[in-house]
Amino acid sequence: MVIELFSYKSSILNPLLKIAVIVLFAIGTWYFYRAQRKFKGNIGDVARALMWGGIAGVIGAAFRLLGDVFIEFKWIESTGGLLFALVSVYVAYLVYVKFAEIAQAFGMKVVKKYGFLVQL
Repeated sequence: MVIELFSYKSSILNPLLKIAVIVLFAIGTWYFYRAQRKFKGNIGDVARALMWGGIAGVIGAAFRLLGDVFIEFKWIESTGGLLFALVSVYVAYLVYVKFAEIAQAFGMKVVKKYGFLVQL
């Protein structure tokens, strides 16, 4: 026996949670947009990449909601998720490559490199 509140097809939670995901991605994307406008250099580059990831997340989440009504949009949901994952890998690469500069921007004086503490 399925409780109606947790039923995928009939519960109000299903669309509400999908809308909440869209709204949260949009809020995060707005903050990344503001950050990339405010900061230049490495921090701005990372914020810009995160902003594009947020846009992909909003698109993927929106088509996840629409996919319940229009089955032909389900492939866009997967494409949005794939784009979000690709941008996340790119951001991780940016942070990894530019870690020293980012650490200095955040006021760190010493970081660990190859198991040793290195003065920046």
